[in-house]
Amino acid sequence: MHLPFSAESPSTAGTEMSPVWRPLVAALVAETDVKWIAGPRYVPPWVRELGVPVIQATAETPEICAESCASPRHEALEALRWARELIASRRARPEEIAIAAASPEEWDDHFLALSDMSGLDVHFVHGRKILTTPDGQLTAALAELLLRGFSHTRMVRLASLLRTQGKILTALPSDWTRALPSEAPLLDAARWRQILSTFTPESFRDGGDHAPALRELVDILAGGIKQATDIGELLLKGRCLAIWRKALTEGPPQALDVTLISLRLPDDIAPEVAIIWAPAAALAAVPRPFVRLIGLTSRAWSRHASEDPLLPDHIVPAHLLEPLPVHTADRRDFETIRHTTARQLFCSRSRRDAEGRLNGMSPLYPGRLPEIHRQRARIPEHAAGWSDRLFARPAEFEALPEAESATTCWIDWHTERLTAHDGLIRHDHPVVLGALQRQQSATSLVKLLRDPLGYLWQYAFHWNQTSETEDPLLLDALAFGNLVHDTLQAAVTRLKASGGFASATTHDLGAAIDTVATDWEQSQPTPPPVIWQRKLQDIRDLARAALSFSEAHLPGQRSWAEIPFGGDRRARDLPPDDRAKLPWDPMTPVVIPGTSLRIGGSIDRLDLAEDGETARVTDYKSGRPPRQNTNLVFKGGRRAAALPLRLRRPLPPPRSQRHQQSSSLSQSSR
Repeated sequence: MHLPFSAESPSTAGTEMSPVWRPLVAALVAETDVKWIAGPRYVPPWVRELGVPVIQATAETPEICAESCASPRHEALEALRWARELIASRRARPEEIAIAAASPEEWDDHFLALSDMSGLDVHFVHGRKILTTPDGQLTAALAELLLRGFSHTRMVRLASLLRTQGKILTALPSDWTRALPSEAPLLDAARWRQILSTFTPESFRDGGDHAPALRELVDILAGGIKQATDIGELLLKGRCLAIWRKALTEGPPQALDVTLISLRLPDDIAPEVAIIWAPAAALAAVPRPFVRLIGLTSRAWSRHASEDPLLPDHIVPAHLLEPLPVHTADRRDFETIRHTTARQLFCSRSRRDAEGRLNGMSPLYPGRLPEIHRQRARIPEHAAGWSDRLFARPAEFEALPEAESATTCWIDWHTERLTAHDGLIRHDHPVVLGALQRQQSATSLVKLLRDPLGYLWQYAFHWNQTSETEDPLLLDALAFGNLVHDTLQAAVTRLKASGGFASATTHDLGAAIDTVATDWEQSQPTPPPVIWQRKLQDIRDLARAALSFSEAHLPGQRSWAEIPFGGDRRARDLPPDDRAKLPWDPMTPVVIPGTSLRIGGSIDRLDLAEDGETARVTDYKSGRPPRQNTNLVFKGGRRAAALPLRLRRPLPPPRSQRHQQSSSLSQSSR
């Protein structure tokens, strides 16, 4: 019987046979003729102790080169440049080239990205990370939602990926998310069911009723991480389901995020016709004529053995737990690769690690040979790929539109004149005109006057920062103020038919606040339940104080609250009959004198006497009240004191008895 030297474990392949198999070899020696075919490799002492004849061959004498690179990524790039040069010069075919490291995990991401860029087929002998594949991303999206709960972002990501599984969401259109409120985090199944109950076929582009399928998905996911096995069987199929089952086999459901990171899939690229990227232990078992070893630094090759924290050496000797220490295995792998490589052996090291720290030289590195010092920005003789080729040919790169734009930007940066890169645009630009012709609010006007470029970004380009995906701990001042005003508007709408909002009862206000709170929870982030309920009670008290507040009852007083003007959104939502009951036409444009800027908004409260000669305007404030004996100036004088509104019944010229007042109501003045 002939035993070619190999091994079954990636950690010892080509280096040693695990002790568990040695009794089998001894039994075979007693029953039949056994020969150990080692070639030029190292022969373990126990082989000769068993009396097994060893067949060895003369070691190969390849050309050995030493090369230093700037960083680990630069090492990976130079490795692919080297492989491209061998293939282009017809010195080697792809299946004759190998690239290896003692522990390849540090370079996996670099080789994955650079191999795609270069167009070279690179077979990952140790497998590709599951999370780098579409199937792995789907399982990761499902695991993240089950582990961390519902959210707007997680649900959208999972539903979009599940569309490819051919199960419950096959017919879901790609732009289904436009039916969701953009600001709502939707952090539990109840909120998703609530928002999905408002969906109709008109909510989707194709006119189909996809709400039942989405509700079914929510119901399945509501089982949580404890039902991870059943959820995977219901939602996944094919390779995705196999990955899910493997992850649950490797560890408990609560550790899915850790398990998925460690799992790998066999590479689909055939190694027989491709360059291989492998651990050194695997390459030692299957040699190739052209080999490049990377990572020959003092920290990476050979690796340092660590003491088992649970069974330290003084309790159980290390040689019993690990007969072949990792540093010894790395040295044997290096010697085996050196003796089995037929044509060329390139040894590479990085001068600095990924964090910029200096690396020491490995004792295995051929330091006595003349070292090739590679600069990261050098122009290569053989480029690894398209982008690498452009750096190698500056004239070709300069002809590209991207290069011309970058050069123009660099020149404009160093000139004192105003250019387009400084925000200079042509006169009467349609984008700017479109932004200025929209209805302006107090916020947009402040932005326009104080930060014109920011106004352009926000209101012309519609660039907005990403909203929070988690519920806030507290309501900020802006959200609290908006909620107060929405509550007042809802209360006024409910109380108009019952004799006016001045006679509002606690029950009426409670119904109004419940309506507003429900709408807010569906579309906006909300604090935890205890804090949220406390804030709702504060708002209820504020609304009650605001609607019952009156310094003096005007003769025949008529009152309005949250009155829109200037064609505001609230005015457009009002029925025509309700518009006619307001003191002015809310759709009439309101233009700032001397400009073409239209403004819109709402007046918090207006009390108008029956004769139309006396009016009282009240502006509610939910912030901190001003100090005693101080002059009250709203927002440091930035608040507009008058608006050009025209009443349906014009007021006579100002008289001495005419009374106009602006009142302030704060949370602490209840």
